[in-house]
Amino acid sequence: MNTVKIVADTTQEALEQVQAQIGPDAVILNVRKLPHDGVKKLWSKPRIEVLATGPEKTPTGQEALQQLALKVQQLESELHTRGVTPSDAPPSPDMKLPPKVMALIREAQGGKPEEAMLGSVQILEEIGLLPSHARWLSAQARNFLGATKPRNLPEEVELLRDVLCEYWHQLARRVEKTGNPTRVLIGTPGTGKTTAIAKWLTQESFLRQRPSRVWRLDVDRPNTADFLSLHGELLQVPVERVWDAAEQPPEDALRLVDLPGVPADDEAAMEALVAQVKELGDTEIHLVLNAAYDLGLLLRHAKAFSVFPISGIILTHLDEAERRSKVWNVMLATQLPLTYLSGGKDIPGDFHAAIPENLFDEWIASAMAG
Repeated sequence: MNTVKIVADTTQEALEQVQAQIGPDAVILNVRKLPHDGVKKLWSKPRIEVLATGPEKTPTGQEALQQLALKVQQLESELHTRGVTPSDAPPSPDMKLPPKVMALIREAQGGKPEEAMLGSVQILEEIGLLPSHARWLSAQARNFLGATKPRNLPEEVELLRDVLCEYWHQLARRVEKTGNPTRVLIGTPGTGKTTAIAKWLTQESFLRQRPSRVWRLDVDRPNTADFLSLHGELLQVPVERVWDAAEQPPEDALRLVDLPGVPADDEAAMEALVAQVKELGDTEIHLVLNAAYDLGLLLRHAKAFSVFPISGIILTHLDEAERRSKVWNVMLATQLPLTYLSGGKDIPGDFHAAIPENLFDEWIASAMAG
């Protein structure tokens, strides 16, 4: 569906027009104030401009698997053209892996000698999966409960899709918070935490009309994200500068906390951040990582923030990431599910829940496009 521009006097009127023209599943692309022309702007309030479009068509499960099988066949052909042929030879025993990964592999193999890596896993390694993760995945796939032995390469890849997605969901269930806790976003400076909050807030408060409140708090350093307060004013959502546990919004309200970025190697700042988060009570902590960064740097940042009981990872700047394999390498290395993905600087722009099945299909598709 084409993009629709709507101009209204209030956010409520804009929302009503969006739902009337597109429907309840509309996707908001951008929201901004639109000043009046000429001298009229001196006494008239700015109008609200909204860019919206319809949701993308989601394929059925069977259609998704058929598309995946076709992409895998195309990818296999492309790899053969490049001279990369999946081998049945076992990986070199001299390859050194992290002890934790080795323990996972031995557990998956049930103490048995290591078997040759599946050809489909070798393909995933070729398109970015780390070798240590590839070895673990091959062992898991061979022991995946209830799996029928694949007859060909596309069926092998479908099995890998099931294994990875099920493991993702297991991690999510392990760290899932009950009820409606306060969502707190943490991370290093420059990861896009505040932009992610603004996008999240726009979707929930404007489009879904959910009661919301935001806290823009200081730690050992000031929170200088003034634009978040301005954005809250545009959406008519309170943005508080002080946390008051006794004064809270309704139970069903979305509660988001924005905190200043903390350098991963600043121990004093990290301790101050830990103390601040504890004061907030029942929270769901999301670690925000910039997907444009090198994978090694992302994992070092994740390790630095592991002092927090993290419920999930939000990857920002996904439009700048060179390889979609980074999503899976981050999940497997941190043992944490990804909760949301964000791309671009526009608000709300691209901000959506991380669904592993869709991400796997996009990974295969991006390898073909590359």
